[in-house]
Amino acid sequence: MKLVLCAIALSAVLATTVNGADDRAQPSYFAPLVAGSGIEIEACYTAILARDGVDSSTCNSTLWQIWFAQKKANVDPLDFRDKAIFKGIVAQLVHARNEERLDQGSLPYTQQVKDNMKRVVDVARGELKDDRVSQCLAEIRYKGDSSSLYCDYTLALLNLDLYGLTEIPRIKMRREDLAAVLEQALPAR
Repeated sequence: MKLVLCAIALSAVLATTVNGADDRAQPSYFAPLVAGSGIEIEACYTAILARDGVDSSTCNSTLWQIWFAQKKANVDPLDFRDKAIFKGIVAQLVHARNEERLDQGSLPYTQQVKDNMKRVVDVARGELKDDRVSQCLAEIRYKGDSSSLYCDYTLALLNLDLYGLTEIPRIKMRREDLAAVLEQALPAR
């Protein structure tokens, strides 16, 4: 009986030590941000990847979320004028929030988009500067959802651009092509 109790106590101590090590790896203010259910942080990260800047409205929202979390945790706020620090924190948060997510490298489904991939990707690359388009990509990447209003907007915008740029027969993107096209439109990291 004593042996069983010692084994239970030892496993509790080891579990506490392991969990304590995980807590030290991330700043204390990360916990509420990682537990959050919104997608603003991921949308900010996608905007950073799309245009290598933090000038999107979702990044402004994310900045305030981080700042309030730091204040609530009684941590001295970091100097967010240094964009590299902010980008690093956002990248860490996205990684921590999406560790279990499987990376989905999808290909376009429709033959028309496959045949015209370079042209379609070039059009999408130009549109990723729009916050709503990068929000759509964030929802596809991190929630697996391409049915949002942001993706409706993105699909309509891309089809409108393609309609104006291509001759007959016109290229028409479908919703199932969005993930592959937008992923490929991101600049090389």
